Amino acid sequence: MRTFFMCFLLPIWPVYAGYEDHHAEGWHWYEEVKYQEEIKEKPITQDQKSPSNPIKKLQEFKKKVEDLKAIAVMQPTFANVQAYMEIQKILLERSSKFAQKWLEVVYLRPELDYTLKHPISQVGRQVTADNQKKQMEDSIRALSQTHGLFFFFSSKCGYCKAFAPIVKSFSKKYGWQVLAISMDGTTLPEFPKAQNDNGSSSSLGIKTLPTLLAVEPKSGQVIPLSYGLSTHDQIEDRIRVLLLRRTP
Repeated sequence: MRTFFMCFLLPIWPVYAGYEDHHAEGWHWYEEVKYQEEIKEKPITQDQKSPSNPIKKLQEFKKKVEDLKAIAVMQPTFANVQAYMEIQKILLERSSKFAQKWLEVVYLRPELDYTLKHPISQVGRQVTADNQKKQMEDSIRALSQTHGLFFFFSSKCGYCKAFAPIVKSFSKKYGWQVLAISMDGTTLPEFPKAQNDNGSSSSLGIKTLPTLLAVEPKSGQVIPLSYGLSTHDQIEDRIRVLLLRRTP
C-alpha cells in the first residue's frame, strides 16, 4: 500500500514544485492565461475548403434534420419520431457548444460585444433611453433657434381647442416662438393674439386642422410637426425621425 501511494504521488511533485518556483512572482494569476493558444486558432479560409468542408457538412446536416422532421410529421411512427428526436438532440448539443464558445469570444473580445453600445439590461436600457431623450431635446432646442412654429387652427374645430394647450406648453418647454394663424378670424385662450390667415395656408397646402409646422424664414424650409391632434411625445418623435432623415 505504501508503494502504491508513493507511485501515485511522484507524478504530482513536479507540478507542485513548479508552483513553488513561481510563487515569488506574487500576482502570477494576472499574467497570460491558457486561452491564448485557443485564441490563436484561425478560421478556415476559402483555400482550405474541400468537398467535405464545414459549409457542405452544415447544409447536409440541416437537410437531414428537415427530412427527418418531415417524415416524422407526415408518418409519425415510433421509429420515425425517435429518429427525428435523436438528430434534434444532436442539433441542440451543437447549438449549446456554439453558444458557449460565442460567449467566450464576446467576453475576451469586448469590441465584438453588441451590448456595450446597446445594453439589454433594464438599467442599461434606461440609461440609453435617457441619453437619447436628452439628445433629442437638445436637437429640438437647436431647431427652435432657426425655425418658428406655425399653428393653423379654427375656433370651430374641437381638435384645435384640445391641441392649443399642447402647442403652448411644447413651445414654452423648448423656447419656441409660435405664430398662431386663425382660419376663421377668431382666437383661442392660449393664443389671444392669433393672426388671420392671409393666404399662407393655401401656399403651404394646409388641408387639415389643426396643423403645426416648423418654418425656417430665410430658406423657407418647412418641417411638418403635426397634422391633426398630437401629444408632446408624438411631436418630439416626428422631429426625431425627420431630423434623422436630413442627416447625411
